Amino acid sequence: MTSVLTRVSGPRATRGVGAWLARLDTKGKAAVIAVEVLTVLILWELAVGVFGWINPVFLPSPLDIATGFGELLQAGALAPNALASLQAWLIGFGLAIAIGLPLGLLMGTSVPMDRVFGPIAWTIYATPAVAYQPLSKAWFGFGAGPVIFLVTISAVFPILLNVAAGIRTTNPSLLRAARVYGASRLQLYTRVYLPSTIPFLFAGLRQGAVMATIGLIVAELTGSSVGMGAVIIRSANTYQTDQSFAAIIIVVAWSVGMTQAITGVQRLVAPWTRAGAVR
Repeated sequence: MTSVLTRVSGPRATRGVGAWLARLDTKGKAAVIAVEVLTVLILWELAVGVFGWINPVFLPSPLDIATGFGELLQAGALAPNALASLQAWLIGFGLAIAIGLPLGLLMGTSVPMDRVFGPIAWTIYATPAVAYQPLSKAWFGFGAGPVIFLVTISAVFPILLNVAAGIRTTNPSLLRAARVYGASRLQLYTRVYLPSTIPFLFAGLRQGAVMATIGLIVAELTGSSVGMGAVIIRSANTYQTDQSFAAIIIVVAWSVGMTQAITGVQRLVAPWTRAGAVR
């Protein structure tokens, strides 16, 4: 009997209870968020659509926004513009990862590289993306080129700088041990530096995803005939603000969804980096 109780009440049972509590906590947070969103939507509809306290031209009601979403679908304007934005975002964000990750590794491991490229990276990062928009058209012409450029330059520096900062936190004891066992420079990067930098990498990816969406909309608002930004500016110029808000909500949902997707990938490939993870 004692052995059975020990097996039931041991570490495995503790982990099971902890996992159950974690799932319960997650469901509770989701329920709270759902109630908050529903409450805001009801109050918003009452203030605009029922009592008319706010002019719907400036702030359409949730039902009007839903109608605007339907109008975009019916007019066939949603799918091609969303696809154009999606393509530009994916290409630009992919380029940002391909550029930012290796440069961040080099800057974090090489003091000369950091001294040369660090100030340049911080200077470009501190410059608003909208400042590059006129230049992007001069450099890349019209079409998808300027949009992809602004997406890339908006996303690359959060990734690069976070990776470089993460490299500097690598435990020196791990580096000494790897060198003692004959690790090559490539093995140091792949087996020591990169694993220790994973939390910083995913933090940079989340920031980069948000900045990429901002760069995308800035580019499409001011110099593109296609994309969700173009839908927003065209509908706003014709006072069809219900359609503008519908497009904005789609963009926000995409941005939030991508940050959550990156967090999900982090939980899958590096569960030990989660704060408060159940073990």
